[in-house]
Amino acid sequence: MRVNKWGVGVVLATAVLLTGCTGGGSDSTTEKKPSAGASQEAEAPEMDCPELKDGASLDGSVLGDCVADAMSETAGYAATSSVMGIDSTARVNPSDKAIETISPAGSLIVIGDDVWVKSATSDWQAADPSSSDPVIAALSASAADASLLDPTKAADAVTGAFTVTGTGERLGQAVYLLSGTMEQQGTAVEVVFEVTADYVVLASSSSASLEGQTVEVTMEITEWDVRQEIVAPV
Repeated sequence: MRVNKWGVGVVLATAVLLTGCTGGGSDSTTEKKPSAGASQEAEAPEMDCPELKDGASLDGSVLGDCVADAMSETAGYAATSSVMGIDSTARVNPSDKAIETISPAGSLIVIGDDVWVKSATSDWQAADPSSSDPVIAALSASAADASLLDPTKAADAVTGAFTVTGTGERLGQAVYLLSGTMEQQGTAVEVVFEVTADYVVLASSSSASLEGQTVEVTMEITEWDVRQEIVAPV
């Protein structure tokens, strides 16, 4: 897979697929935020996920299941990402299957089965994988299968082994640093997730080598469990 063709899709999708993990959720925003404190650190989702503590090891599939389950309880979230130095923003409402990603390289909005795309020089338009504009075509192709943009699918696809290598803080919450390596389309991806005690991913970083070029992706959730305003652009 060539890096130049991969770039647009990476900016708009990879940051979500490799770093943001959530699922269908409720419209309610009441009392679903992760909370910090010693009394909370041993908590885990109802699916009996392992307690997170320094040095603990988790199978990637277990981690993915726990993350998908925990993050399905959000009303919505906003995040910032950086891919190969290109910054983007994303907003997600799981209950509506709505995703908006805005980037200098191109942007897209998905609401249910409807997809709109926009290049740096064009107006919003319905997705068209056969467009003569290569950017529009690439954006449309990356969104043609909505499941590829569903962050729950990313959580389901987590593989490998992860280890708690430290702790930190995000959005005022204590987080555990889970480090590991997973395979994506035959490429080894080094990943660090910043996860609360109840398995909400608040930030992550990943890196991979493609044809000799290092691709780095970072993500940070800036607003959690708040319904986002995502509307059809046309």
